[in-house]
Amino acid sequence: MSDVKSILESVLHDEKLLNSKSFRSKVYIDEPIIKRASQIKTHETPQKIKDMKALAYTPEAYWKTSAWLFYTQGSFMADYTDVYDYTDDFVRYYPTYRDFSNEQLRGYFSWRTRIREGFAPPAPVPFIYMYAFELINNIGVKSKESGFESLRQLQKNYGGNDRDLNRLLSRWMIDYAVYYSLNPSLINDCTEIMLDNYLIMLMHCDECSDSELFDAIVNLSAYPIESSRFFAKYSEDFKTVSVRVFRRLSDFFLSHRKNTLCEKYFGHITEMTYRMFESAVFFDRKSSRDTDFEINEIHRYSCRNGIWRCKKLYGNRGKNSSLGELMKGIDSLMREKYGFPYKLKPAELPKNSVTLIKTEIEAFDEEKQRKKAARIEIDLSILSGIRAAADITRDKLLTEEDISEQNDNINYDTEQDTDTVYQSDDEQIPCNNDLLSTEEALFLTALINGGDWSAAARESGSMPSVLADSINEKLYDIFGDTVIDFSADYPELIEDYTDDLKQLIGTEKSNE
Repeated sequence: MSDVKSILESVLHDEKLLNSKSFRSKVYIDEPIIKRASQIKTHETPQKIKDMKALAYTPEAYWKTSAWLFYTQGSFMADYTDVYDYTDDFVRYYPTYRDFSNEQLRGYFSWRTRIREGFAPPAPVPFIYMYAFELINNIGVKSKESGFESLRQLQKNYGGNDRDLNRLLSRWMIDYAVYYSLNPSLINDCTEIMLDNYLIMLMHCDECSDSELFDAIVNLSAYPIESSRFFAKYSEDFKTVSVRVFRRLSDFFLSHRKNTLCEKYFGHITEMTYRMFESAVFFDRKSSRDTDFEINEIHRYSCRNGIWRCKKLYGNRGKNSSLGELMKGIDSLMREKYGFPYKLKPAELPKNSVTLIKTEIEAFDEEKQRKKAARIEIDLSILSGIRAAADITRDKLLTEEDISEQNDNINYDTEQDTDTVYQSDDEQIPCNNDLLSTEEALFLTALINGGDWSAAARESGSMPSVLADSINEKLYDIFGDTVIDFSADYPELIEDYTDDLKQLIGTEKSNE
């Protein structure tokens, strides 16, 4: 009897064990309690997986790199599919096929099958990394573009729950576009490239709009601008002052300092040796080529004799503390100027920066006050009163002879008297030459009453656009705005001022 059989017989016929309560209270069928390993049923490993694992023991594999072996095994299994229920979790750094057990391999290929079908089932982290390694090696992808989109989808589905994975996938997507010479626009939404674009806006702050510049400042500033109580109440004021301060400070550094403002805050652009697909298992099959790839003006790559180099800004990327202090300083000083109830601790800024911020805040405040002072409102009730009083005065002064003469001459020709203007019912209105010229009054009256404004302009020997501009300029002090809109190549009264203009024309008639 073999040793194994002897041990089994000894355990199964032990009197103490047989007389125990556990055994006496149960009924057992004729089946061994302990089985040999050969009697335990296991899942059969597919032949394809066996053949793939055997590749690691070929003579060539002994002197090739692990990256070569991964690429060779992955290419062999590129189209393999499986259906296997694997629910265990495990940890493995830089996972490759030879590191997985048979069950783990079946679990991985079953999960990969579902991924390729468009699903995103839960998976151990090593599965996600190994699939990413397959994609960057172009294993099982139909084209370079589809491989890139698979990487993007992998980040979307699994990157949100793992910060390191998300960061690496974002970097590998950029490397993938560079290595396989894809269109640079594909990576515009990658975090690093977005930061590049924001930085370029700061570098060319005089060439971008206020909105674009402020958006770049918000995304690069360590100070949480949009969480500020002051910003919540005076957002437009803060935006205006902050972009003006940044532009002024940028000009100051350009004129008086060796480094630009962006160089002071973010550092210098540097060219360094670059490792493509760092922290990944990658087999470089194009190691001898020479190529160049430019993403933008501050981020480019080159490869000479298989050695990659990257030229970009390496330090102080992302939320910048220096830019944050500048924004905090603006917030603090604007709160002080506005008498805001919630004060803010002063930022740590050079004296010249503080002085510049205060100057811009004062200039902005004066600008607001001037605009406020220029805003004149017309009290229509006063105009109506003036008109009524003028009518009474006129009636008292006119004699019967004056009235008769006025009635006889009510339809005289305008060419004989340049101090009258037309209305649509052919009524003639005296023009106040202190306010508008005869030609301007003629044109404005035609617009008010729906008359032929084009004919009025021709008879005055002027263009409609010139007359409209002249009227707008003369009436601006009264209305604080243009009264005639000429943006559509024809004059149109601003509806809000139509009634006011009618009363104004009527007042001129009454005062004549």
